[in-house]
Amino acid sequence: MRQFDHLLRQGLMDANLAQYESVLRQTGEEPDFSPRYRRARLRLLSAPWEKRRAVPRLSRGLAALIAALLLATAAAAVSAPLWIAYFGGLDQRQKELVNRMEIGGEAAETREAAPESRLPPPVEHNGVTITPLRLLGAKNQLYLILEIRAPEGTVFSPEDRYDLFDGMRVPEERRTETLGRSCGFTVLEAGTREPNILVGVAETTTSFDIGGCSYVVRALYRKTPDGEYETVFGGWDSETGPTDSWEFPIPEDLNGDRALELPVEGLSMTDGEKTMTLLSMSVSPLGVWWKYRLEGSDPWPQVRVALRMKDGSEVGAAPGQLTMGDMGSGCTAAVDFEKPVDLSQAEVLLWGDVEIPLASQGD
Repeated sequence: MRQFDHLLRQGLMDANLAQYESVLRQTGEEPDFSPRYRRARLRLLSAPWEKRRAVPRLSRGLAALIAALLLATAAAAVSAPLWIAYFGGLDQRQKELVNRMEIGGEAAETREAAPESRLPPPVEHNGVTITPLRLLGAKNQLYLILEIRAPEGTVFSPEDRYDLFDGMRVPEERRTETLGRSCGFTVLEAGTREPNILVGVAETTTSFDIGGCSYVVRALYRKTPDGEYETVFGGWDSETGPTDSWEFPIPEDLNGDRALELPVEGLSMTDGEKTMTLLSMSVSPLGVWWKYRLEGSDPWPQVRVALRMKDGSEVGAAPGQLTMGDMGSGCTAAVDFEKPVDLSQAEVLLWGDVEIPLASQGD
């Protein structure tokens, strides 16, 4: 029943997205249907109180471009074009930031890395091997490039859509409050190097600190162009749930030195009939997380979040805010940025109409 409910919700979102695309195309301008855009759109279509699973679809042209990039790039330098394709292009400062932050990247391979700062090892189960290639994360935001090698005879195609059924395993001692997450899986390569290899980025935003948790893959589903779903791998029991798992421990620190803890306790904002009072807040190059106390009738308030840069420009958070908790013990909320942001170039965090100065963040 759970799998049927998941497929039903995904079908409704697909229909809504198709209708949305047709309306945009009537404007005469070519809309941006990049993987990042599709993920954000699907997140908006999901109810804020549910776990949100975004399953973007690569256009044929973009899939061909990514394939060409991969074929022209040596395996040792595979992360650069993959991150560029995923984020929809990166400028030089953003490339340098990703290079410094990522685990398993070229910069990490040229310096001594502590054991807890290395990539999780590949996991093989039931003939399927999943290998983490690169990890980019901070605080409650995680991007994990995965290579999925299915059994011989499996054929991945860029014409199909793939939905990764995944989750986060949180240590028992940290399960003291309501935990929530939103996630997505963006396919970057499907059967390009070998027919049975799929490469994609698993994205996770949580209401809790991801460091020290484990990322778990349960199954992979395929949706063909004619709308049919099929299981590529991973079993399901009607009574006990998933029967297979591929588990990857996340480093305890997870670039925590790049997350700024802001002195915000007591700051409040009133919007209509609701008042939100901050308890804590952190900002990283990947997004913003905050905990607050809520008074009012709206249980899921949405807040505009942006960074004001030193040059006067603003970098707004991506659409879709994850909100969890209750008005009694406090709520948590999180947003991510469209692309990594160099915090050394930011001066102020805008939380609704509240301006929060940022301490200088060195390289």
